[in-house]
This record gives sequence, C-alpha cells and structure tokens, in this order.
Amino acid sequence: MTLEQLRIFVAVAYIEHFTRAAERLGISQSAVSAAIAALESRYKVLLFDRSRRNVELTDAGNLFLAEAEGILGRVNLAQRRIEDLSDLRVGRIVVAASRTIASYWLPQLLVTFRDRYPGLTIDLLQDNSSEVERRVLRGEVDIGIIERDPNDRTLRVETLARDTLVVVIGPRHAWFKRPFVDWRELADTSWILREPGSDTRALFEDTLTDRGVSPERLDVTLTLRSGEAICSAVVASASAAVMSSLVCTLARSAGLLQQLDSISIERNFSALHLPGRPMTRATRTLLDHLRSTGSASSSQDLIINCV
Repeated sequence: MTLEQLRIFVAVAYIEHFTRAAERLGISQSAVSAAIAALESRYKVLLFDRSRRNVELTDAGNLFLAEAEGILGRVNLAQRRIEDLSDLRVGRIVVAASRTIASYWLPQLLVTFRDRYPGLTIDLLQDNSSEVERRVLRGEVDIGIIERDPNDRTLRVETLARDTLVVVIGPRHAWFKRPFVDWRELADTSWILREPGSDTRALFEDTLTDRGVSPERLDVTLTLRSGEAICSAVVASASAAVMSSLVCTLARSAGLLQQLDSISIERNFSALHLPGRPMTRATRTLLDHLRSTGSASSSQDLIINCV
C-alpha cells in the first residue's frame, strides 16, 4: 500500500467518480482505476460499489476511508512541520478561491508574494464558493477565499478585502450617459447575469429584494458563467449586468461600459480556515501579505482585458 494509492482512494471516495477524480488529481483515469484495483486485489476486499452511475463506498470502504484520511493527515502534518523549520526557504501552500477572486484579485498578489519568498510554491485552485468551502472542510487546501460568509459556521473566517458589485451598461443601452438611475428602474431593462446559485447573482437578488424590487421581475435574456463573457456581451448589447468592479475596469476606462454610480453593493473577500488544522508559517505569512496588500488592490482599478 502506497501513499499515492491512499490519496487516489480518498479522492474517489469524495468525488464518487473515477474520471472526475483523475481530473482533480491531474492523472489519467486508467491510473486511478489501477490504483483502486490494486488495493482491492491485494486485500481481497471491495471498496466501491460500481453498479450505479457514480461509484459509492461499500461498508468496508467507509471503514477504510477514516483510516486513510488519518494516515494522510499525519503525513501532511509531518511535511508541514519540517517545512516550518526551513525558515520559508521551501514549502507549499494550496489555496482554493472562487472565480472572481482567483481570476482578478489574487494573481498579482501571489506574484508579489512569490517575489519575496521564491522558495515557496503556491497552488491556486479555482471553483465556485460552495466547492471551495467543501475543500476547506475536507482539509484538501490550506485556505479558501470566497465572496460571502461560509454556510458552515464552524469555519474560521477572516475578512481580507472589500469588493464592490456594480451595474454596468454599454453604449447601445437607453440609459447610457444618464446621470442617475433608481433601484426601482432596474426591473425596466433586460439583463445578462451569472448562473443561478452564483454568489454575485445571489447577492444582487437579495439586495433587490431589500430595495423592494422582486428579482422575478428581471428580464434575464442571457446567462453566462464568467465575468469576462458577461463584460464582452454587455459591451455589444442593450442589456445591463452586475459584476465586480475588478472585472470591468478596462472597458469602463475605454468608455465601452458605463457604471451606474447610484447602484452598488459592497461585499467581503473572506479567508476560510479549518479549526484544528495546523496553519504553517508559510500560510500565515501569505495571509499577512493578503491582509496588508489586498485591501489596497481591491480598492484600486486593475487593468484587466475583458473586451
């Protein structure tokens, strides 16, 4: 039994799919299948029920999962202990972040951090906030960074920076160059929005409700899954959109988009950490860096090409 086999087993146990587990681990599906088959053959025990579309743990697999997690946790702790003794000369930090944060806010901050500590390796995983939260809870990452408070209240939460959601329109929109738009008028235009369930859309709809505007009244003509796509679509359309101010900086500077100054929503970029999971010196140093430089970065316009 090898540590790699244990890592593959745990990944399949959580994801319940051989191919998706392989993608998550960055290896081939055949390597995942071979590792599980080797364990089952060596110990003459069935770990997964393969009769359904998604594989599920058997009773034996559930018992083995707890032991496998314990072993991997102790190995991880030993590695972190020795990395802490290296005085930041070597080490690895795994960060999971939601899409806007991973695409627009974090990259330049991670570059300046690596300039200071070239011996440290940072792996940045991008996913929706719910999956980031799950990764933190499973101990897969050192920290997660999302755009809302976590659903699991046991997680430690620290605000790193403030972000602003803005409503933008393009030159084809009837409101372009208008000095003021009231919240109640937002139901009178068509919209290009993120998919249902995204943090940006959920916060926008909650705020509309608070302002007395029913989200059901919105005419959503197009749903897209990325800020870049929405930014480009709004430039070419007569619809409005809501997005982080970080996403549309270049288009606004070029006059391709107009921000409705009377409509804005504040939110936090929050770091999540699993209580009881030892935080390495490298992780603490990264958080200090994000805390000290992240607020300035979030309040300034970043040059992002989204057109």
